[in-house]
Amino acid sequence: MEIDLVYLWVDSSDEEWKKKKNASIDANSEYAKDAINDCRFISNDELKYSLRSVEQNIPWINNIYIITDNQTPNWLDLNNNRVKIVNHSEIIPQEKLPLFNSCAIETRIPFISGLSENFLYANDDMFIWNPVDANFFFENNKAICRVGKKIQNRAYKHIYGYTINSAYKLMKSRFRIDIPYFPHHGIDAYKKSLFLECIEEFQAEFEETLNHRFRQFSDLQRIIVSYYMIYKGQGVIRTTLPNLFTSLFRGNVESECYDLKSSKIKKIIKSKAKLMCINDCRKTTDNNRKEIKDFLEKKFPNKSSFEK
Repeated sequence: MEIDLVYLWVDSSDEEWKKKKNASIDANSEYAKDAINDCRFISNDELKYSLRSVEQNIPWINNIYIITDNQTPNWLDLNNNRVKIVNHSEIIPQEKLPLFNSCAIETRIPFISGLSENFLYANDDMFIWNPVDANFFFENNKAICRVGKKIQNRAYKHIYGYTINSAYKLMKSRFRIDIPYFPHHGIDAYKKSLFLECIEEFQAEFEETLNHRFRQFSDLQRIIVSYYMIYKGQGVIRTTLPNLFTSLFRGNVESECYDLKSSKIKKIIKSKAKLMCINDCRKTTDNNRKEIKDFLEKKFPNKSSFEK
């Protein structure tokens, strides 16, 4: 089974990119309050260490696609034929550009030329923390859909919770199926044909999301693709919350996610999770970023074949 890996990546220090973003902010009054926060766009070289984790812990991965807005990491070796830069203009209609909404960009992933039927999707701050084989992501040719805590019957004020809850309600009303789970916020498995089928099924909602240059509360979150694969019998639910055994004995957990703060580093170091996400938040400082970058260098010290 061939399994590709797709990333979204942006370098917010790029002056041309900043000009486009600022111009789009001025021209768009409708977006979620935190949609333009710097923490959504800052690069701390996480992608470099994520690729090191890939080469170290899932060397069986096939091609790697990095979706960017006409940017390339200065350390990336494009002579490596397994890694390919995919510019927004290759998969997103010209009239929708520039685009700064990850929810919208993610809707175009299955349109990558040459993408395999079975693929993984990751943000650049997600890592393969410990070795796993392909069966960790696909079971009997079905995508394993990792989920976390249950969706509560309440109104979510934060855009992330709101869009997840909206996708859950939409799926429930359309197909009378109840899958009340948040995603695990880690590297996810997909089947391209089912992703495209889901886009066709919810065409109006996906199209509206693609019209939003920045995140909005009416966006359709990609968790709906996982819900759809489960509904179609092509997805397998796997919960990732630690149980009593893993809590007491520090056994293996499937995935963990931490805000990038120095107070969390000890927990991250001790983690035996297979997948790890260490993401910026509004409280992340430059000192936090330095600390975690130093730690990532110790965790993944070996230069990968994807680097110059």
